[in-house]
Amino acid sequence: MDNRLFQVDPYAGISYGLYNSIKGEKGSFEDFLLHYDSTGAGEGDSSWLTKLITENTTDALSSPEVWEAMNTLGISGLDFMGSSDYFDTQVSALKLQLMQAFSKREDYEEMKPLLEQLMS
Repeated sequence: MDNRLFQVDPYAGISYGLYNSIKGEKGSFEDFLLHYDSTGAGEGDSSWLTKLITENTTDALSSPEVWEAMNTLGISGLDFMGSSDYFDTQVSALKLQLMQAFSKREDYEEMKPLLEQLMS
């Protein structure tokens, strides 16, 4: 099944690789299909990946092990979720998505120094 999808949708193979790098052993091809947006990917929209990263980060942060470790260290869960660390992950994912969108523009080479300055 996956070979046919990769033949029909050239972005699917790359996207499946990105999916696997995020999910690792917890991922499956079926789960990839539930998250992946073929139409959006063909139009340069990779918001499905941003949602996956956010979902994966939220799942990791809400695990009992993380909460237990935070309690041991005396860190309040509400303080942590309101901290910049939690949102930095989301911002990084959005920056990646923005850079991918700009890289498809014709004037990308002219804009690249400005974008790199803004992204740092």
